[in-house]
Amino acid sequence: MDAKRKARRFRPMQVISILLLGCGIFLLAWWILQLAMASPLQPVDSDRHDFGVVLIDPPESTVAHTFVLRNTTDRPLRILKTVPSCGCTWAGPGEPFLEAGATMELPVTFSVKESRRLDSNIKVVLEDESPLVLWLSARGRLRDSLRHTPQSITIRRSGESTLGIRKSNARLYVEGWDGVRPPDPAFHPPDGLEVEFHGWRLVKEGKERIGTPDLYEGDLKVTATGPPPDRVEIPVFMPGAQETTLLVNGDTGMRGGGFEDRSWVPDVPDINFDPDVPVEEADED
Repeated sequence: MDAKRKARRFRPMQVISILLLGCGIFLLAWWILQLAMASPLQPVDSDRHDFGVVLIDPPESTVAHTFVLRNTTDRPLRILKTVPSCGCTWAGPGEPFLEAGATMELPVTFSVKESRRLDSNIKVVLEDESPLVLWLSARGRLRDSLRHTPQSITIRRSGESTLGIRKSNARLYVEGWDGVRPPDPAFHPPDGLEVEFHGWRLVKEGKERIGTPDLYEGDLKVTATGPPPDRVEIPVFMPGAQETTLLVNGDTGMRGGGFEDRSWVPDVPDINFDPDVPVEEADED
């Protein structure tokens, strides 16, 4: 009895052979199914186009490509419509009728709005035939990602007769790529203002899978060394042509942004400026 059981056992090579045969049959069946379901309209080169890195100038940047498609059958094909998968993609209608063996051009556009990887597809719908699906991809990247808050930096007067120094907080934001910390920005304040920047810190790591960038932020302080001016701008520059402008004591155009409390101080003779008097002490007086 033991000898018969031992004889019925499969050897390791037999098991491997059976598994390989099963995988081969499955792959062959899958390949035959794909051929049966394949569209008779086929691209001459590829059904996919990668635009690579697309530099974005807000609100969006649009890139274009043209697919060349061929009727691979011996009969005419009727193209009913093209259906993009999202509003960021557009495709031409194509030829209403495409003769056997003929080719046609299908122009497409792809709009990118944010720093991330974006994928889309276009379905070319045929009459009584399997549709053709074309694929698009791009990696968006803001050309100038430097931003700041608040919209306007406010430096207020400290009292009716004495003006003290007021430091106003603000914050810069910038995108980073490949794990490289951005260089510090350069500030060009006008006379009467000084800017102190405290360096970048990483607040959000990008995700390679979806192509998002790292996000950095940095605190800064704007200090008045004289009477705070009315509506002035501080240009901010970074290598790579990124720039923004800090607005000081300005009207942002938003509700309540008119600064009716006159946070800036005009050149009035009866107001004295003492740089050694902090805001809090002057307000108490």
